[in-house]
Formats: sequence, structure tokens, C-alpha cells
Amino acid sequence: MTTKQSWAEILPWLQQLRLTAEDLKSRFPDEADFMPRFADLADDVLASSDNDCIEEASIRITDILIDLGYVPEHERQH
Repeated sequence: MTTKQSWAEILPWLQQLRLTAEDLKSRFPDEADFMPRFADLADDVLASSDNDCIEEASIRITDILIDLGYVPEHERQH
């Protein structure tokens, strides 16, 4: 079972996920190649998020995909 982490612990993971996503995009620009790799990492973050921060973590993950051009801007939630 995964230990659930607070927002203070998840935020650095999200910051690292953004950097990793940028690297993945440069190595795997095609969405079909990028998405499975990104999804595995994002799923790890979400699985580790406690109930108080899982929604915000999900929003931030979507923001990463929007910023990288894989998800349309109108999907941004804030």
C-alpha cells in the first residue's frame, strides 16, 4: 500500500513531474509515445496524494499537459 502524502510533500513531486515531462516531450514528441510514459509518472503522484490534495494534484497534472500542448487550453480549471 502506498503511503499517502500531504500537499507539502506532493508539490515537489509535481515540480519534478513538470521537468520530467518537458524532457519526455523532447525525447518523445509524438503524443502516442509521450502519454504512456507521462501517465505512469502522473499515476504515481496521484496514488501518493492524500484525499486533501488529490484534486489539486490532478489539476496541476492537467496544467502540465496543457502547457506542453497535449491538452487544449479550455480544459484548464483555474
